[in-house]
Amino acid sequence: MEVMILGLGQYPQGSGVVAALYFARRGDRVLVVDYYYTPTLDANVKQLKKFKNVSFLFNTHAVKEVGRMDMVVRHPRARANEPELVEARRLGIPIASDQSIFLNACPARVIGITGTRGKSTTTTLIYELLKANHGTRAHIGGNILISPLTFVSHIRKNDVVVLEMSSFQLEGLGEAGVSPAVAVWTNLMRDHLNAYPTMAEYAEAKAQIFRHQTPHDTVFLPGDRFFDSYAQEAPGAVVRFGKKGSQEEAIVKSVKMKLLGQHNQMNAMTAVAVALHMGVPIKTIKKVLTSFKGLPNRLELIATKKGVNYMNDTTATTPDATIAAIQSLPTTPCTLHLIFGGADKELEFDQVAGVLKKSHVNIALLPGTAHDKITKAFHAHRVAYTDVPDLREALKMLKARAVKGDTILLSPGCASFGLFKNEFDRGEQFKKLVESYA
Repeated sequence: MEVMILGLGQYPQGSGVVAALYFARRGDRVLVVDYYYTPTLDANVKQLKKFKNVSFLFNTHAVKEVGRMDMVVRHPRARANEPELVEARRLGIPIASDQSIFLNACPARVIGITGTRGKSTTTTLIYELLKANHGTRAHIGGNILISPLTFVSHIRKNDVVVLEMSSFQLEGLGEAGVSPAVAVWTNLMRDHLNAYPTMAEYAEAKAQIFRHQTPHDTVFLPGDRFFDSYAQEAPGAVVRFGKKGSQEEAIVKSVKMKLLGQHNQMNAMTAVAVALHMGVPIKTIKKVLTSFKGLPNRLELIATKKGVNYMNDTTATTPDATIAAIQSLPTTPCTLHLIFGGADKELEFDQVAGVLKKSHVNIALLPGTAHDKITKAFHAHRVAYTDVPDLREALKMLKARAVKGDTILLSPGCASFGLFKNEFDRGEQFKKLVESYA
């Protein structure tokens, strides 16, 4: 069998490299294509070079190679109109993704989680709730940087798999015509409008999580009106969650969680609704809710030095996410010092500017393609800010201004491209600077 991997990716357990390893180990002939090759891919190339049946084609398109392929496996970041995908469709060659391959091969029940914000937290909390249930063998993967193909060979029929699914990953599932047996859609906010021309197209990518379910499957949808039409279109059972007076709301409100913010209350309600559906006892649910500490890079308290708190919220790549962070932290009588800005995703900054104005936040603004749009919104709302050339100078400036009881928060509200490898690299650099500066 001849397989093209369209997009290698930089993460060591990510979609592209793991799919390539999966087919290479089977003995298939694998062609890895990536026309945006950078040194960040070197480690993944090294993983694959030991296989004689793997070849590479970098920094160029491979349309002429498509005709001899039996399958093209698209990386989540490969857009639908990539020339190789267009050619594959013309020739009738199957297009798959690591998650569609996994869903077709997995013998166990799969719970897929998507949404604009809170996917990783909700996914991990569902996994922890299921794992705590006596007798349940659970696995976790997906958009949390672990392709499920890394553990597909270890899954048994009675296991449960919990997968985070981004809109880009769900495009691949939609093309392959598969959805998880249990689908969870947490919310929908403005994001990725640099990749999707309209919010409707972004929403439809998310909707692929349930579009190809069977009548025996289940989708969890928020209780608000926006999702009513999706509920009517679902092929299987529909569970609406998060409504006032619901059992999941009562359970979450009855415990004291370590997670900060109203948005995490909703993340917890979502996870609890799924756990109840899966038969997890209420006593077990409450125990997990009270002990769950959250995830790195999401309102993560990384240090308290000289009475100043340093928080890493680097995965806040949208203005809505920054708003959620600000509303989760006290801004009086202490001061919140914010590191904001970065790469544009075709989003608007007027709402976050209004929140920043009311909250009296001290702002260090990073450079990036969103800078002009951000400053325009800030000027319109009379939000004061200081331009800084990089993360080091941002932290240095805010540290000089902060006093005991204050918080310095990295919550950029933008993508990381340009200054950093990715948002996780941004968070790691922030942590290292805090260790050296603070």
